[in-house]
Amino acid sequence: MHGKSTTRLLPTRREMMLWTILCACIARHPVAAAEPKPLPDLSTRKGEDWGEFLGPTGNGRSGLPDMQVPWPAAGPKLVWHCTLGEGYCAPAVARGRAIVFDRVDNTMRVRCLEAESGRPLWEHSYASTYRDSFGYDGGPRAGPVIAGDRVITFGPEGRLECRSLADGQSLWHIDTQARYHVVQNFFGVGAAPLVIEVDGNQYVVVQVGGSRPDSAPAAPDRLDLVKGLDSGLVAFDLATGLERWRSSSQLASSVVAASPVVRGSEVLLSETYGPGSVLLNLTNDRVNVVRKDRDNQRPRNALKAHWATPAVYEGHLYGSSGRNSGDAELVCVDWKTGEVVWNEPGLGRASVVVVGSHLIVLGEFGDVVLVKATPEKYVEVSRTRPLHTNRTPKRRAGQADAEQQEPAGELLAPPCWAAPVVAHGYLYLRGQGRLVCFDLIGARVQTRF
Repeated sequence: MHGKSTTRLLPTRREMMLWTILCACIARHPVAAAEPKPLPDLSTRKGEDWGEFLGPTGNGRSGLPDMQVPWPAAGPKLVWHCTLGEGYCAPAVARGRAIVFDRVDNTMRVRCLEAESGRPLWEHSYASTYRDSFGYDGGPRAGPVIAGDRVITFGPEGRLECRSLADGQSLWHIDTQARYHVVQNFFGVGAAPLVIEVDGNQYVVVQVGGSRPDSAPAAPDRLDLVKGLDSGLVAFDLATGLERWRSSSQLASSVVAASPVVRGSEVLLSETYGPGSVLLNLTNDRVNVVRKDRDNQRPRNALKAHWATPAVYEGHLYGSSGRNSGDAELVCVDWKTGEVVWNEPGLGRASVVVVGSHLIVLGEFGDVVLVKATPEKYVEVSRTRPLHTNRTPKRRAGQADAEQQEPAGELLAPPCWAAPVVAHGYLYLRGQGRLVCFDLIGARVQTRF
């Protein structure tokens, strides 16, 4: 996440280009276990899964063809919701299952829920002593990933783990902090793993950011003194957890949560502490700068993505620009020129997902807004602040006991920093202490777990 700093923690332009090339191109002895059990797909609707960060194509775009527009006055139909512990990451949804990663007391908890009802399927946890250096909560930042019949989690303390999607059995795990001598950055591990396939083999690529042994600085705010070694990126075999390759001496990002945005051979990088954004073209293993904002000027009329990754649609970027909740704005930016076409304040550090020709925007304070994805002007179609009643729903056969009744109130409490997830016509949103599922297509009876 983010905090104040007086030292240079951002990579140089050359370093940023190196990271882009690497990302675009692609326990000391892991604990092995049997292959995951085959499992059926529990989905009752056709549609795409959302098993990885920013969706199946990694760009925050949903292929849902028939979302209800505009929304009803009360917003999309509430299907189910459940309480969460600490953490900031979105769930992963695939094969009719939602994987939720959070923290309860001193344990990191991984739960599997039936995606369409919220019914608990399995739950596992492990002990953690992680503490945030700047007072943010101690839960996971990096979202879980579903790859086939496996679940990958990357905890804030650096524990990388692979589990069976069928029952949550741990197949292997690695303490990356210990193995690669990682010095804890300001806000813990926050980059979601990336699962890739090369020549029929699957690999889990993670930003480790290892360093030399005994390289921790005397003061935790002097991360500029830490020097990387050779494990900026590390790839592990998905089946066994064995390391297959490592690359780069770069440390893991500490304060910028926005990922690169890829469109064809072009890649956009953005941040908010100085440079703004740069558009690169990657052709024939060469990096060419298409455009960039003026260095270290903090330009006003520029995209300054910080807390969330923008989404691109028909030649324009849509996302949150700004460092703090008070100055952050929802903006539309021309991809080629970098010009801010329109801006809308009031939503704080918001996240977006593109559905058809619309944006679903989750505002930092709990607003859920439907906006036309058009550069003409900001056009708001629908807006809601989801509420829940204190009614206890009826139990269905095989359904777990519902929670105790709680006072009626808003379902999405700030901070709402997790990116929205859209899978099989359902919208999954996370606020403080709660995950909420809405139906973007039709009506269903709400349940609660």
